[in-house]
Amino acid sequence: MRATPLRESDLLVVLYTEEYGRVSAVARGARRSQRRFVGALQLLVLSRVQLSRGRGELWNLESAEIEREWTHLASDVVSVAHASYVVELVGSLLPAEVPDVQALQLVCAAWDSLADGGPSAAVLRAIELMLLDLAGHRPALDSCAACGSELSAGSVFDPGRGGAMCRSCAATSRSAGVQSFGEGPRAYLKAIAESESLAAAREVDARFPDDKRAARDAMLAMVTALVGRPLRSLEYLAKLAAASKGR
Repeated sequence: MRATPLRESDLLVVLYTEEYGRVSAVARGARRSQRRFVGALQLLVLSRVQLSRGRGELWNLESAEIEREWTHLASDVVSVAHASYVVELVGSLLPAEVPDVQALQLVCAAWDSLADGGPSAAVLRAIELMLLDLAGHRPALDSCAACGSELSAGSVFDPGRGGAMCRSCAATSRSAGVQSFGEGPRAYLKAIAESESLAAAREVDARFPDDKRAARDAMLAMVTALVGRPLRSLEYLAKLAAASKGR
């Protein structure tokens, strides 16, 4: 998930593992010699690792060997940005050392989707919804999160109160990120949530060309409210979008 220099020759790495969930570990000598890790400590790589308990919260990373890789995606900056966002979501929404094999499978599925069809807004929304569900914070989309009533004109999305709000409850919404949440964005996100796979979710984009931005803004407001800060990968995605508009 992340690797940063530590002392003269070590790396401090953050891994998401099948057995232990998210862990922080020291890879001793990794900066001095690549033989023990051979490219296994980078984005877009699934590795088989050997860990041992260290002192405190840090583990020791004894070895890492590549199991699968999607490194050919590194030539496309948008694909890298999407891949990074998925990883950052996992690291931000799920607690440390609480394993969830579905999260690891979702990361691999997201990278497979990028390899098969390239970046997709709907795929990112599907991943957000699934990870929010795993974290126990799936937003209300079908009915009001506060009173359970049906949604109609005047509904809003309130990330601080759990999602969609009916017109009556919207009057008391004061959270940061509250925004209008019309029928189009609601239908778009519901269609994605009901998709049986990421490939099926990808097809939803073409059906709602005018609603993707509002749906994106609602989901990002939800993520930011839960994490408590903007994600770095989102800032990079925003810069890429701005650069694209400027061309």
